[in-house]
Amino acid sequence: MNVKKLVLTIIVVFVAANLAGFLIHAILLRPDYMAVKEHYRPEGQEMMLWICLAYLSFAVGSVIVYAKGVENKPWLGQGIRFGILMWLILAVPSFFIAYAVQPVPTILMVKQVLFEGVDKILLGIITAALYRP
Repeated sequence: MNVKKLVLTIIVVFVAANLAGFLIHAILLRPDYMAVKEHYRPEGQEMMLWICLAYLSFAVGSVIVYAKGVENKPWLGQGIRFGILMWLILAVPSFFIAYAVQPVPTILMVKQVLFEGVDKILLGIITAALYRP
């Protein structure tokens, strides 16, 4: 495992995940969240430390998993496959379970799952592009 490449990839994925998360959840889904705001923390009381720790955890874990399983195949295909797998492991179950226990509209859950699918595929591509052999 190339430690220098690993650390660089973790940093870039952490930053990209934060930016994508902000775009998805603070901008694109803002109107949807405002319609059901009683189910979330009041605006301005978000706990950013925990959000950053979540993205750091994702970046460290996902990049290490990728580094352990990277194959001698084209990086783009591996990145897309990896992103889809991360989406299936992380986002789909999380939002399906949240939907099952929180009274939020179905369309919100569908948007969350689809936006996160695009996000995870892009993060998988970034990971594969940076952690090429």
